Parts: sequence; structure tokens; C-alpha cells
Amino acid sequence: MTTIQARRASWLAKAALGALAIGLAIPANAQTAEEVPETEQATASPAEQGAPDTQATEDIIVTGSRIRGVAPVGSNVISIDQAKIAQEPVTSTNDLLRRVPQVVSLGANRAGGSAQNGAANATRGAGINLRGLSTNATLLLYDGRRLPPQGTQGQFTDPSVLPSIALGRVEVVADGASAIYGSDAIAGVVNFILRKDLDGIEGRARYGFTDSNYDEKQAALIAGKKWDGGYAMLAGEYTANAALYGSDLDFYQNDNRDRGGRDLRVTNCDPGTITVGGGTYAIPTGGVTSANVGSLVRGTANRCFYGGLDPVIAEQQRYSVTGAFGQEITDGIRVFADGFYSYRKGKLAINPTINATVRNTNPFFVSPVAGATSVQVAYSLVPTIGLQYNPFHSESWNVSGGVEAKLFSDFKGTVYYAHGESEEVADRRYSGVNAGALAAALADTNPATALNLFGGPNNPATIARITDNLFVITGRTRLDVINGQVDGSLFALPGGNVRIALGGEHRVEYTYSDLLTGQAATPVSVNDAGSRTVNAAFGELFVPVVGSANAMSGIEQLTLSLALRYEHYSDFGSTTNPKFGLTYKPFQGLTLRGSYGTSFRAPTFAEKSTVAGGAGLYFDTLPGAAGNQIGIGIAGGNPNLKPETAKTWSFGVEAAPVEIPGLRASVTYFRINYTDQIQALRGTAGLLTSPLYASFVQLNPSAATIAALVGSGLPINAAIDQSQVTFIADGRRQNLGTTLLRGLDFGLNYDWNMGDVRLDAGIQGTYILDYRFEAVPGSGLRDVLDTFGFAQKFRTQADVGMQWGGLRSRFTWNHLNGYDNNTVAPIQAVGNYDTFDLSVGYAFNDHLTLTGDVRNLFDENPPFVDTAGGYDPQSANPVPRIFSVTAQVKF
Repeated sequence: MTTIQARRASWLAKAALGALAIGLAIPANAQTAEEVPETEQATASPAEQGAPDTQATEDIIVTGSRIRGVAPVGSNVISIDQAKIAQEPVTSTNDLLRRVPQVVSLGANRAGGSAQNGAANATRGAGINLRGLSTNATLLLYDGRRLPPQGTQGQFTDPSVLPSIALGRVEVVADGASAIYGSDAIAGVVNFILRKDLDGIEGRARYGFTDSNYDEKQAALIAGKKWDGGYAMLAGEYTANAALYGSDLDFYQNDNRDRGGRDLRVTNCDPGTITVGGGTYAIPTGGVTSANVGSLVRGTANRCFYGGLDPVIAEQQRYSVTGAFGQEITDGIRVFADGFYSYRKGKLAINPTINATVRNTNPFFVSPVAGATSVQVAYSLVPTIGLQYNPFHSESWNVSGGVEAKLFSDFKGTVYYAHGESEEVADRRYSGVNAGALAAALADTNPATALNLFGGPNNPATIARITDNLFVITGRTRLDVINGQVDGSLFALPGGNVRIALGGEHRVEYTYSDLLTGQAATPVSVNDAGSRTVNAAFGELFVPVVGSANAMSGIEQLTLSLALRYEHYSDFGSTTNPKFGLTYKPFQGLTLRGSYGTSFRAPTFAEKSTVAGGAGLYFDTLPGAAGNQIGIGIAGGNPNLKPETAKTWSFGVEAAPVEIPGLRASVTYFRINYTDQIQALRGTAGLLTSPLYASFVQLNPSAATIAALVGSGLPINAAIDQSQVTFIADGRRQNLGTTLLRGLDFGLNYDWNMGDVRLDAGIQGTYILDYRFEAVPGSGLRDVLDTFGFAQKFRTQADVGMQWGGLRSRFTWNHLNGYDNNTVAPIQAVGNYDTFDLSVGYAFNDHLTLTGDVRNLFDENPPFVDTAGGYDPQSANPVPRIFSVTAQVKF
């Protein structure tokens, strides 16, 4: 046996013993921040070994620690560097993150999902949701600082406010980071780190197109300059996508019977359907009058689907700019400033439907049941006026500035002030049918101006009056932060310097919400506003028990960390949250790590307000056990909400054997106990059918119950015909019990050379061991893993890449395992979702690179789900195969 073979055998034996000792195999790796980029790996080690700091080391802060030059202890950090960002075939920072397996699409996304308060996403923004626990449980930062929250209810943060070309790297810590960055970082933190080392100009232009009319555009430019003691960077980006219409998607249907599902087409059609005497009667083409009413057939109904007109993906445009500046004004003192501005606009479509009781005073009234004085009619205005398009816009900006100074020994102090604001407006001036105008038009006895729901033409002025229906949603947030900290070495141990960071933060959060209803001439504004102050003190201690200076057999490195954060909320009292971390390297190439921490998230203003964010009553149509049902949905906040709390654990193994260069593998076990989780249920899939939500739904309520609710004083946000109500669903925010989540993050990567060809291959993913959910305190935990509206068990991405001279290519497999649609009976098994991407590029020189890529190479449709639209927008991407061409230039 050769020396190399002996070393390799020895290493493998040690690795096997280490794995057995902890009871875990090591199949794969999630790339860690210690590995990418290599320059940071080099600068982190001197501090760990107790060596003196250098200026380069002082500037390095890896996500997960506030101590310069120290990699997070005990935590796995997933990192995407600038080269990888530039190669990803996406046009937004948000879409970039959604390719990370730990990020789940539940909640706010641009396809309009309804889970986890996604139905309140009135401007089709997109948040980041680690572990599928909600966008509120994931804290987003840029350069370690908070962004102002967005959404009309301040319910998420859209990272696409930052141009992707301006990102030096993106780092994800998915095991909780409350003690480091804020008590609300329950599922973890995502940190977007700006490029400050650029000296030159770079540009990027991308155009993507499908076989239909859908396309995507991106144009970005960044300029940077470095000089002795300073830097400056300015970047801008324009992105746009056309609307993706239902007519472009063969799977987008509501009649699912040919696929083994339900017929979810509505009876709101033109011609419509009459309901009277307990029976339904389809109105024939051309309408029904007293002359032919006798020909109507009981038990018939007109069903229709106008979804071909639906913008499944809304048309959007975004303009974003960001900049950063730093200057050493004297020896040891540096000033810095940065900021961003982003504006996004688009338009959404409203389907103008009518469910009304028509009395015999209406000049067009007919009834197939003799003696009836009223009938119910389901009707649609789409064939007459089409969908009603309404614009929306989102504006967000943030500026910060501060000073950094060397204090004494190797201690450095930093203080900064940041101010950010956002505004979201869904300008729905044509939001369906106005209740008052509809009642007046139906009660009108003049045939020239009365509304005719029985077929035949209507006066355009009458249609204009009833569709003059305001539902203008405005949300504004403001965030002010003053933060200061010091960090440096306390004393030396044989393993290195014991280092500490101490600091404090003063934060003021403000939220404003306004809902404008009524008609253009008589608008009614319901608004609310509130603010809170959060004061925090935090500290972090890094203890290198064993380092290179005192390494011994079986203990090459042993480091500990303790972080503690105290926060006082002006409206919810105080909370103290610790995080403990441990990293142990028994020998070169094998690392064991673990962490434990707690978290606390106070309800936001919009979550508590009973009038903010569109609170009130809605006339909803939701899938029931046998088909669509009509009823009242109650939306709004809850002043009795309690804070959310969580405990997080993680334990991981990383292997990077020096005898096998280029091989990296890791597996991380994580566990999250999340209690009093806040969710808004209105629009949630399975609300009427899932036993999880039975206590929030009243089926077939009495007429007295319905009347009492309508007369309770809650805002009525849609025309409600009390005679047609078959359910009352309380969708207001609730503390929905407990979530217990356990799983494994894994990855395996290998880089190697074959002559002049450089190759790399890898797989990374998340496997959830169990996901138990208690919808109501005391109701008991239920297994919700692999069920509709919750995270799936297995998500992974695998790829293989090649670089030969200026030629490079990459082939990627994206996999999401199937799950159960338990909102129907019998339960439907939903298939796996697998898509493949291919990218081929060529760098002609140091200045020009051209790349062609195909997303969803084999044009795979989303798996069928027996719900409206025939697919699950929370789990699948409706965009068909898309071809893209990208040009990158550097000067």
C-alpha cells in the first residue's frame, strides 16, 4: 500500500468512527461560508488561532457572527457567491433564493398562492420562507442590516429590491439567528452582501421567451472604484415580465373531472343560473323571459371557466438602484454609507361576478316556480366587459450611514443609523361589483336602466355604475434603526484569542394601513396606524479552546460560542434569547458542529389591528367537499394575539478530506419547536374541508346567525347575498398552536480536472423527518408533512458543470417529491415535480461572455392538483419552458 493509500485509508477509518459515534451517515454537503470564497476562509483562520488582526480580517464578517474574522460556530452557512449569482438563469434576487432547497414557496409569491397569509399579497410581491414556516419567521438583511418590511400589511420583505448584479454573495443561516440579529429570526436569516471590491464597470442583459407570449427581460449595470482607504459602488437594474395567461397553459383548468378530480367551474356565467325552490335552472343562450320560462329544466346549471383570460403571472416591471461608499478619513476611522431604492409596478385582473337575489319588482324578473317572489341568480360580467384590470405599485427605499473606529488593542467600534420606508398600493378602482349600486340596479323598475341578469343586453351606464367599486389598499411602513457595537480580543488562550462583541440597538417600527371602499364619488376610508419601539442589548463570546497552537491527537480544533440578546418591546414586554454553538474538528478534514437557540416574534401592528389590511366580511367562493360553496369569509387582525416563540437545535457533520481534493460533504440535523404560530386563514386551501380548521368554520349557519354577523359593524368588503350563504369561515389571525419540525440538510460536491477541462458535480437538499402541527391549542398534534399547504418531505437540486477554456455549461435537476392533497375526499396523491435546466456559455475574452440557457428543458407541466386552476402555485412554477440569452460585459 502506498503512502497516499495509507493516508486515505486512515482518514476513511477515522471518518467512519466519527460518523458511528454520532449515529449519522455523511451522504452530502451544503456549501458552507468557510469554503466560499477562499479569501474569507483564509482571513477567518488567524482570529480563530489567536493571530493579530489585519485590516483585511477586520472587514470580514461572515453571516451568523458579529465578531470580525470569525466564522459562525456551530452553524451551517449556505453561501452563493457572485460568480454563481451571475450564472443563475433568473431575473430577480428572489428567484435566485428560491433555487435554494431550504427556501419553500409557501406564502407571498408572484403566482398568487394563498397559504400562510399569501392571499393578502395584493401586489404580487415575493418573500423568502425558510423551512416553510412563514415569511414572518425569516429575517432578511443586507450587509447585516434590516430592510423595511413590505406588503400592504408589512407581512414580508421582497429581496428583489436589491439588484442581483450588486450582490457579492448571499448567505443563509437556516438554524435560527435570534441572538445575533434579532429575536424574530426564528427559521433563520438571509444576508445579502453588497459588492464593495469592484474596480471597473460590468453590465448584464438577459432576455427570456417561451412558446407563448410570456417573456422576461433584465438589464443591469454596476460601476465600482477602489482607492487607498476607500471605495464606491453604484448599481442599477431593470427587470420586467409579461403576463402569463391561463390560455397559454393547457393544465390551467377548473373542470378537473377528466383528471379524476372535481368540477370546480363556477355557475357565475353569462347566461347565468337561477336558483329557486331548492332547484337550479340553467338560463338558455339568448336569455329567459316570461315567454320561454316554462322551458327551463330543473337540476340544470350553466358552468363556465373564463380562466383563459387570467394573468396567472401578473405583468410586472421593477427599477432598482443601490449604492455604497466608504472612506478612511484618518488613521483608524472610517465612515460609510449605503442605500437602495426600488419601484415595482404591474396590474392584476378582477373577475366581476354577481350572486344576487332578484325580486319580482325587477322588470326582467321571471321564475320557473310559480308564485315565487324572488329568485337567486349567479351571473358574470366577463363576456360583457372582460376582466377588470387594476394597477398596483410598490416602492421601497433605505439609507444608512455610520462610522467605524479602532479603539484600543484590537477592539473596533461601529455605530450606524438607518432609515427605510416602503409603500404598497393595490389601486383596485374596479374591484368587482358594488353592493349598494347592485341593489339599486336590481330594484330599479325602469327597463331602460334596471339590471337584467336573465339574459339580453344591459345599459352600459348601468354596468358602469355597478362596477364603480373601490377597494384601494394602501400599506406603508417605516423603520428607523440606531445600532452600535464593539468587538475585539479579551485575552489569549492556548487555542487562540477569546473574542467578544457587545452592542445595543434602538429600533422604531411604524405601520399605516388604509382601505378605500365605496364608489368614486363617495369613497369611504378605513385606516389605522401604529408604531412600536424595540430596544436591544446583545453580546457574543468566542472561545477557541483548542487551536493550531495546542492541537492534539483527536482534537485539532474545539471552539465555543455564546450569544445573548435582550429585547424590550414597547407593546409586548421583554424577551431574552440565547444561542450556543460548538465546533469540533477531531482531525483535518472532518468537522462536527452543533447549536441551540431560542426565538421570540411579537405580532406586528397589522396582525393585531381589527381594521387594518382589508379587515371585514367578504362574499367568498371556496372549494367544499363536493364542489364550490358560497359564504362569508372574515378577515382581519386579532388584538388578543400572543407572541410567537421557538426553540431551534442543529447538529452537523462536514467532511472535506485533504487526501481527496475537491470533495466536500455534510449533513445537518435540525429541529424547530415553534409555538403560538400566527396565521391568517382566509383563503387557505382546505379551509372548508380540512379537519385542521374545523373549529374556524361554521357550515350551513342559520339565517339569524348570518344576519347578526352582517349587522355586527364589521366592514363589508364585498356584496353579500345572505340567502346564498352556506358557510361562515373565521379567517382572522390566530395563534395556531404548535409546529414541531425535524429534518436533515445535506449536500455532496466534488470538483476535479480532466486535462484542461474543469468539472464539478453536486447535490444539495432538505429531507424533513417529520412535521407535526397543532391547529388549535389543545387539539393535538397532527402529521401534516407532505400535505397540501405545508412543506414537502424532500426537496433537492443536483447539477453538473464543465469549464473548458472560455466554454462553460451546466445541467441542473430540480426535484420536489409528491404529496397528498388532503383537502379532497378521497385524498389525492400528487405526483413528483421534476424540472431540468441547461446552460451553455462562452467567454470570448475577459470582457464579453454570452450565455444561452433553458429553464424547464423538457417543458414539464406542474403536477395535477384537484383545486382551482388544476395546480398548486405554492409548490410548482406555472411558467413553461423558457429560453434565455444573456450577455455580460466587463470593463
